[in-house]
Amino acid sequence: MPTGLSLKTRLILWSLCFLTLVLGGGGFFWYYTQERQLLERLDAELLSTARDFVCLYNGIAPDASEQQTYCQTLNQLSLRQGGQLAISLYTAEGRHLCSNSHPHIQLLQLADQTQSATLDGRNAYESLQVAGTQLRQLTYPVIRDGKVILQLQLASPLKDLRERLFLFSLLLATVTAMTLVCFIVLQWVLLSKLLNPLKQMAAQINQSNDDEPHRPYLLPQSSPAELHLLAESYNRLTERLNRSVQQARQFSADVTHELRTPLTILRGETELALCKDKDKAELQKVLSNNLEEISRMSHLIEDLLLLSKSELGEVPLRMEALNLGSLLDELFHQAQILGTEKQIQVELQASNAQVSLFADGLRLRQLFLNLLSNAIKYTPEGGRVGISWTHKGGSAQISVEDSGIGIDQAHLEHIFDRFYRIDKTRNRGDGGSGLGLSIAKWIVDAHGGSIQASSIPGQGSKFTVTLPLTHLHSEQQKKESE
Repeated sequence: MPTGLSLKTRLILWSLCFLTLVLGGGGFFWYYTQERQLLERLDAELLSTARDFVCLYNGIAPDASEQQTYCQTLNQLSLRQGGQLAISLYTAEGRHLCSNSHPHIQLLQLADQTQSATLDGRNAYESLQVAGTQLRQLTYPVIRDGKVILQLQLASPLKDLRERLFLFSLLLATVTAMTLVCFIVLQWVLLSKLLNPLKQMAAQINQSNDDEPHRPYLLPQSSPAELHLLAESYNRLTERLNRSVQQARQFSADVTHELRTPLTILRGETELALCKDKDKAELQKVLSNNLEEISRMSHLIEDLLLLSKSELGEVPLRMEALNLGSLLDELFHQAQILGTEKQIQVELQASNAQVSLFADGLRLRQLFLNLLSNAIKYTPEGGRVGISWTHKGGSAQISVEDSGIGIDQAHLEHIFDRFYRIDKTRNRGDGGSGLGLSIAKWIVDAHGGSIQASSIPGQGSKFTVTLPLTHLHSEQQKKESE
């Protein structure tokens, strides 16, 4: 059973966290920007009102009666603005002169720090919170003849501003929540569409078993390219698995068949020997036949173990520098001995070049002896077997050709398969196991080469092995360069 969150859930959660951070950061920025703009606008209104009062004051003479008239004018202007601002007037020394009638007028304060700023001719803005009420306050210096003579203090409640900010934050939260919900729904739909093929592929894999071959998985053309790449990889894997399963089944069947025959012979010979009394000569013949079958089984098992280990990479190659010409000369003489009984003429056509191979000498001898023994085996008496080799570029080509019975075209592409026989009776009679060419192909592949077969039925067959070279001798290199 799978553990943890699904890929779709994790992607949605990661994306949701990232989007929440982005939207949260953006919302905080917009809220802060909106707050600064509203405060700057309020500060500009306070400053404009302060300048209006100063303009009116400049038209009045600075004596006591005129100051009283100015306070009355201050109230009139305050009423004209709807009484929204709390306004107080102080002397330069900080003595309170007059105020308008405003609910929050008693909350105004002329702090020492504020008074020192205005006496220097600077405006002083403050945000106050007194008795649960928030105020934005401006203390403005009234200057005449370069001297501060009055301090004008204006304050506006921040209730409307806070309400606007609250509505703005509520709008941001609503938009953010709707965006997150729409994002989750949209991403859930899209990820479901993208990941459903993976679920179907997993379900198809789970439904596969040894009795039913793995089926290829087909995606709609509208699917993303990455999923098509995954499906292609999966189909190639299933193809290899099908081929492996088929080869394993065929291998098991072939092994069973190959071992059943000699075991049946051994049992039959042994039972026949036990049925009645036999003399020494007859018993020796039975034992000899049994020994022959046991030897055949031993060779078969050794070949099977060799191929199995080769597939697992457990057969090390003892690489060494070999002279190709000398190696083929030795094999040529051995092939002549093998062909003597059937009066088969063995010929060698060799290049004059001195060519070195970096290879496993024992395995190469096994490879070419296998090809030569097959050529002699399937060539009638008085026939011909030829060995030839040349080199070109960085590789050498060695050919073994015979004038034997040949191989039909339909069998050529299967002759390197394990236990594949064209004439099973004939092969079993002469001791063949059907693994020789499979071993030969493994040896060639292990050396980084290739092997090809061509044949004309009734005229003979030709096997060509291509092996990479290590180097040519210096004299030969000079000749070729010339």
